[in-house]
Amino acid sequence: MTPGFTAGLSYDYINQNQQRYGTGKAPASQVQNVWNSGNEVEDYTVTRTTTASLNYTSDAWGIDTLLPFVQRTHGTFGQGTGTPFPDYTGYSSSSDNGIGDIRVVGRYTGLSADKSTGIIAGVKLPTGSTNATFNDGVTPLDRSLQIGTGSTDLILGGFTTGTIAEYGWFAQGTVQHAVATKSIDGADFHPGDAYSLNTGIRYAKFGARFTPMLQLNYIHRQADSGAGATYDVNDNSPLTGGTLLYVAPGAMARVGGGTSVYGFIQVPVYQNVTSLQLSPRYTVSLGIQQSFD
Repeated sequence: MTPGFTAGLSYDYINQNQQRYGTGKAPASQVQNVWNSGNEVEDYTVTRTTTASLNYTSDAWGIDTLLPFVQRTHGTFGQGTGTPFPDYTGYSSSSDNGIGDIRVVGRYTGLSADKSTGIIAGVKLPTGSTNATFNDGVTPLDRSLQIGTGSTDLILGGFTTGTIAEYGWFAQGTVQHAVATKSIDGADFHPGDAYSLNTGIRYAKFGARFTPMLQLNYIHRQADSGAGATYDVNDNSPLTGGTLLYVAPGAMARVGGGTSVYGFIQVPVYQNVTSLQLSPRYTVSLGIQQSFD
């Protein structure tokens, strides 16, 4: 990246409306079995995140500050009652929005002479709310559905980039681990560690004004633990965590004056979730960036 400041605004849309069990789409009979066993069966979760970012890049290091605004709606059929699924008498919904958890992430590119390899280190702060309720105004919303995790997390990783003919490529890996949690009513909630690996290529044959790209995104999330974490009522196994692999085609266009716009669509190619969980059929990311010399 060219040294200087870059301001950005991005929008991410995730609609988790597909019930999956393990590596496959959950058939109706399996959903009915989960319901009959007394477990919760969720209906949907829609998350819209608008993130303002400010980046500063020098000759060998840079820092990103990201401020998200999260809008989330959720619906659940509740816990099974032994009646045929779904029993709408137990249906609940929620709607919440607000500032999410702020991230400050630095990077250093002095590990190689051409500055193509670097390390990443940062922190996620517990600025998002953790006290939202369902629309009845009384029942607390699940901790995994709150806008904030209530934890301070460390982010560590590394990256490398290169070129082959008219193609550019990159690979980046990070791990996020909660090092401190905010106690609520004397109890702590611990979000599961998150491991991510992203790699991709860009095609430069069209010049600087338009660049098509293709990414592969891998995410492994360990199960949440502590107060508020969700478990199977029968065997106490966690109801969070899993492994996801996405392919993400996209493009960036420079529109002049230091302004660039970009967009990606993520399509899952592999999903392995713990027990019955909601997953998206696709996700969408759009953004605009403005560079300042």
